[in-house]
Order: sequence, then structure tokens, then C-alpha cells
Amino acid sequence: ERLKLHGSICVTCRSERTAMAAAGPLPQIGVLLLAVFVGPKILAAMPSIDPLMVIFGVFLLLAALQQLGFKQDSGNEGGRAADLRRKSGQEQQEQEAEHAASGGVERLLSDAQRSLDQNNYSRAAELATKAVDKDPESAQAWEFLAAAQKWQGLRTEAVETVRKALEVYEVDSPALRALAKELKGTSSPAGDAKASAEKGDDFFAKRQYDLAWECYSRSLEIFNCDGDLGKVADGDTDFFLQLTRGHATCAQQLQDWGPCRRSATVLLDADPNDQQALLQRAASNEAMEKFKEALDDARKLLLLDPKNKAANRIMNNCQQALRS
Repeated sequence: ERLKLHGSICVTCRSERTAMAAAGPLPQIGVLLLAVFVGPKILAAMPSIDPLMVIFGVFLLLAALQQLGFKQDSGNEGGRAADLRRKSGQEQQEQEAEHAASGGVERLLSDAQRSLDQNNYSRAAELATKAVDKDPESAQAWEFLAAAQKWQGLRTEAVETVRKALEVYEVDSPALRALAKELKGTSSPAGDAKASAEKGDDFFAKRQYDLAWECYSRSLEIFNCDGDLGKVADGDTDFFLQLTRGHATCAQQLQDWGPCRRSATVLLDADPNDQQALLQRAASNEAMEKFKEALDDARKLLLLDPKNKAANRIMNNCQQALRS
């Protein structure tokens, strides 16, 4: 048993010596001095105690004291490291805040431009207003705000926005001068609707029918005639019918059958033999379960174009639905 205990003590001593070596030379020297001078005195005073057990206890006590000192030093170093990390974090937050403040206007303008491209003019006006508040000398912010107000039909507000930019804040740009000239000039409803219609044509060519439909709808609203051709000026009739056709086609692609049916009816009021409008209204009536009206339009279309497969299909479906 003494040999086993001695072996375990040696293993413990080796591990403690390894820890002390890692801590530095001073703890090792202190342990040696205590082992040489203090150990024998303790053994002489307590002859009944096993010497190996005493030496083992001394080493354990010294190792515990050394470990406590190491933890305290580590805690101090950890505290200093934490302070450095907090300081670095604060500096990083300050830098991010400065970056956000400098890039805030650019982000607002980028989002406003995207909203204008998506026909979300109320959102564009909101973002442009924030950009103007942050940087009143930004010509692009004033341009976006005036353009968004113009597309919303707020012509008076758009004129005031351009005037304030040019006269109050002395911000000048070719786009602002062009807006001022456009807004102050007098034009027909067709002239006011033309720019929106051109945007609609661009979206239509890209098959973005929802955005094109919004553009055509806004252009038609400018005429303020509620589909009554009698209220449209003679010189604007062709353009109005062109807008209505685009509006009906987009609604058909979106399967928005109510607006499609109304626009097709306007086209048929202008030309009762308009084959495209007849097909659009027949498809709308069928989708809305107005089978008799759809059958009438399909039959009329087949008189004009007997080989029209879509009209044949609508006629057969409506006849079957009416029989049942």
C-alpha cells in the first residue's frame, strides 16, 4: 500500500511541477524551499503522521494557493480584455452611426427611385420628403419629390415643391428646370397622360402587366370621362382608345375580368366590330358567369371570324352552361 501511495504521490507531484513550470520559476523555487525547510520541522513535530502523507498535503496546499493566484491574474487579464472589447465595440458603433448618417440620404434616394419605378408614388414622395429634410441641397431629392407629386395628380403641390427648391434653397438642376417648365405650362389631358402611358408601354413590353395596368389606369383617370367618349376631345379620341385597349389587355392577362369587361365595352362603343374587344368581353362574361352575354359576343365574333377557336370554345361552354 505504501508503494501504491508513493506512486500516486509521484504522479501528483509531477503534474504539480508541470503546472508550476508553466506559471514561472518563482513558484517552483518557493515550493522547493518549503519542502526543504518547512517539511522536516513539521515531520519532527508530528512523529506519528506518515511523512509521505504530509508531503502530499503540503504539495496540495501549495498547488491550491498557486492556482488561486493564477485565477486572480487571469481574472484581471479577462477584465482588461473585456474593457478593451467594450471600448472597441463602442468605437465600432460610433463609426457605424457616422456611416449611417452619411449614407442615409443615398439609401432614401435609392429607395425612392425604386418606388417611382414600381409606380408606388405615395411611398416615393414619403422617402423623398425624408431625404429633403436630411439634405435640403440635394437636387435629386427635390426632383423625386416633385415627380412623385406630379404622378399622384398633386400638380399644385409639385409646382410648389419645384419653386421652393429653385427659389428658397437655390437648388438647380436640368431636371428641376424641366419639371418647372412642364408643370407651369398648360396642356390637354392627352399631354398629361402621355408620360404615364409611355411608362405603361415599357412595362407592357416587359410583360409586367400589373405595373402597366396601373400606368394605363392613371392615364385614363386624367381624362376624367368615366369611359364616356362624348367627354373626350376629338383630337384625343385615338389616344384615349389606345389607352383603353392597353388597359383591357393588361386586365385580361391579369384575369381581372371586371375592368377587362368595362374597357372592352368602351372599345365596342367606338367600334362594334372590334374583334379583339369582342373576344375580351366574351371571355370576361364567361369568367363572370354571364353566359348569355358571353354567348352573344362569341356568336357575333364568329360571324366576323368563323375560324376563331377561342370564340368557338366560349360558345360551346356557354351553351352547355345554359342547358344545365
